[in-house]
Amino acid sequence: MRTLLLALLGILVAAPGWTAGLHHDLTVTLDPSARRLEVEDRLRLPAGTHRLLLAPGLAIDEARLDGKPVAVRGNALPVTVPEGGGELRLRYAGTLPSLTPESRGGGGGAEGAYLPGGTGWIPTPEGGPASPPSWRLSVRVPAPFVAVATGRLVEEARDGAGYTATFAEERSVEEPSLFAGPWQVTERMHNGLRLRTYFHPEQAPLADEYLDLSVRTIDAQAARIGAYPFAGFAILSAPLPVGLGFPGLTYIGRQVMPLPFIRAQSLPHEILHNWWGNGVRVGGNGNWPGNWSEGLTTFMADYAAAEARGEDAAQAIRLDWLRDYAALPAERDSALTDFRAKVHDAAQIVGYGKAAMLFHMLRAEIGTDTFDTGIRRFWEEKHFQDAGWDDLRRAFEASSGRDLGPFFEQWLTRVGAPTLELVQAKGNGDGVALILRQGEPAYGLTVPVEVQTAAGTERHDVRLDGRETTVTIRTAAAPRALAVDPGFGLFRRLAPGEAPPTLRDVTLDHAATTVIAADGPAAEAARALAERLADGKPRIAADRADGHANPAAPLAVIGTTGEVDRLLARLGLPPMPDSLKGRGTARVWTARTPQGRPLLAVAADDAAALQALLRPLPHYGRQSWLVFEGARAVDRGVWPAGDSPLRVSFE
Repeated sequence: MRTLLLALLGILVAAPGWTAGLHHDLTVTLDPSARRLEVEDRLRLPAGTHRLLLAPGLAIDEARLDGKPVAVRGNALPVTVPEGGGELRLRYAGTLPSLTPESRGGGGGAEGAYLPGGTGWIPTPEGGPASPPSWRLSVRVPAPFVAVATGRLVEEARDGAGYTATFAEERSVEEPSLFAGPWQVTERMHNGLRLRTYFHPEQAPLADEYLDLSVRTIDAQAARIGAYPFAGFAILSAPLPVGLGFPGLTYIGRQVMPLPFIRAQSLPHEILHNWWGNGVRVGGNGNWPGNWSEGLTTFMADYAAAEARGEDAAQAIRLDWLRDYAALPAERDSALTDFRAKVHDAAQIVGYGKAAMLFHMLRAEIGTDTFDTGIRRFWEEKHFQDAGWDDLRRAFEASSGRDLGPFFEQWLTRVGAPTLELVQAKGNGDGVALILRQGEPAYGLTVPVEVQTAAGTERHDVRLDGRETTVTIRTAAAPRALAVDPGFGLFRRLAPGEAPPTLRDVTLDHAATTVIAADGPAAEAARALAERLADGKPRIAADRADGHANPAAPLAVIGTTGEVDRLLARLGLPPMPDSLKGRGTARVWTARTPQGRPLLAVAADDAAALQALLRPLPHYGRQSWLVFEGARAVDRGVWPAGDSPLRVSFE
């Protein structure tokens, strides 16, 4: 899913009440290379005074209400409609912005066009529509382009001069989005669904693999949730470095389409959004606002894929989420009710990772069958409607017969996470006595405890509702060791030793200081890399001696290998690990300073090696160390965890 960035003219204020969503009958002529857009729109308006807006750059050439001319004020169209409603006909045109990697609001160019819904390329009521519109959209593009819009494909035709297609959406979830590109089209019909790829020629050989995965994902999720809610699904290769989801289609950067993780993780995630976020919209008027769809989609797509690979893979992704959270500075933490969209990495850690852990813990609490029944009930009751966290709670309460209010309340409204402390554990011949404590405020927790015995491993649940509990666990054989939440099944703050340093410990912290250890072109490349790595504006030290300016803040040292080595030695900081020396064109590693603050070091051969890291390195925030050959990470990993205070041996 994406965040729609409105580019409407003027300040949007409260709109008049629409008795129903608008219906647009659009005829579009689009020339991507010339960046030219021409539109005729016919829409039915209810009685009352309305004000419609278009994006800057679009000019209204003609406006008629029931055949009579309407005065136009720039990009705004004030309309007073008599009793009984009226039909408004508009003709407008303009030049689109250039399509660039920064084109959040869309644009056009030689490689195609991208006009996302919600950016004012169709008339939009001031303040936004009270409910999404329906539409019929006919679009014409010149050869060699093909056009695609959200909605059901009604008809299409090609001739020597170009391509024409008509799309319709009677039951909409958002304004239409329109795309064009020089694509090759591959189609497969499956159970009445039209599945297509619109790929650039170099991606065309991947079409069957993408369609096969789409079929498997749609079938699996339909069996688990309910019928797929749209007429089909299309995968479009984009000239931009994006991965965006829309109702019934996804728009993915052409450069990353061959990468295995796009097919294994990103595509199933975007397909599932057709149920969560598009099929059921984020909204509602409950006690708990916030975007639930990203967490549920992450749990049912990304995490489910890990579970399919086995418990080790599932535990690894849970630990990743907890490590991400451990790297999040307290001042950047937030409640789940405050999450709206991924506007930066800090928001993703809460809105995706913490929310996915909420669903993992809920399933563990009520059982898999009960959880799945609640999911199906939620879909049956809320599809093509707005829904919020309250609606999810009600669905799971109905399936479980339990009051889940306290569970949702604590995980949705509190900022932070519980901490666990194993105060005492004593083993005897037939069991273990332990004292378990948590920090303030206390959560209601079901804490997994594993006991290794002479006969094998036993798993038990310990209920912790207050600050502390004392329990005796009877075992079938003599206990040898005990571990509290060894599988990282709870959303909690990791104990010391459970969270080795990663890149995110530094890049997420706005207080981090960056020291440039290079000169000339290499220094310029190092500064550019610092800008890319920081989740915000980096604090770059004016002098290399400033590494100790704030001894409590995380520190990044970026530069050429010799200069980085000398600076670390001068500051009394840990040197490059022996395991990385002499490898690749750039080495990246994390450590802790003698004062315990996180340290990130990037040591490259030269300016070109630093420049090569600009695009790939920011995507490896969960790693502790990496080796690069140019722009390719040839080796990477996470430092081993230390001894956990939540584990104890009785031998």
